[in-house]
Amino acid sequence: MGVAISLAGKNALVTGGGGGMGLVTARMLAEAGANVFVSDIRADAAKAAAEGIAKDFGVKTGWCVCDVSKKAQVDAMVAQCVKEFGRLDICNHIGGIFMDMDFLTAGEEEYDAMFDVNTKGTFLVDQAVIKAMIPNGTGKVVNMCSQAGKWGFPTNVAYTGSKFGVHGLTCSIAQHVAKYNINVNCVCPGIVKTQIWTKVIDHMNAEGKDGEAYFQSRLEGIPLKRAQTMEDIAHMFLYLSSDWADNMTGQSINITGGKIMD
Repeated sequence: MGVAISLAGKNALVTGGGGGMGLVTARMLAEAGANVFVSDIRADAAKAAAEGIAKDFGVKTGWCVCDVSKKAQVDAMVAQCVKEFGRLDICNHIGGIFMDMDFLTAGEEEYDAMFDVNTKGTFLVDQAVIKAMIPNGTGKVVNMCSQAGKWGFPTNVAYTGSKFGVHGLTCSIAQHVAKYNINVNCVCPGIVKTQIWTKVIDHMNAEGKDGEAYFQSRLEGIPLKRAQTMEDIAHMFLYLSSDWADNMTGQSINITGGKIMD
């Protein structure tokens, strides 16, 4: 009989938990026994996710709307989570955005959006949740990075830069808070067909390009010869959120089918 990861008695916050990879991860944490607080920029998605998790797994849930690029909203999210759950043990910060853009034609607005949500959002969320974890003397923070945080993709320069920032923040924050027994790591997915990718494909099709062919082209060079699944990624979030990862911090774990090896 195998040994399963248990998060029984733990309280977890999942940003971007209303859909896609965030929802899959939130449900996996709940299946392992964690109480789960879901935040999302969409109220209906956050509410539905929390209600579905409570019904399916019998754990305590909560939800709120949060734009992770806004400090006041992030602080309010963490305060509400702690008020409803009593304490915060785990944060899976998954909320983020992706835009495929040409470097030479992209504007300041697109650049700022990438860094505001992906990089500043990570800074704000990690800062708020770690402040809540310090009195507990323990905690697990897992950020969403990307293979683009390890290698410069020419088709999305701003996104790549924002994810290199997440990688760097994770390393630095992990060193800063190790004395509080708080682990901070991040996960670097490869190509996962989430709602973000579906929007990119639809946008390209609307411009007369072959979005699906572009998606397939991004799979070239993957040694394991397939895209990654949302479950592939959620399994690593689950592991890094558990006691099994007590001696891991400052790590950026690749789940790329071998595309990125470092």
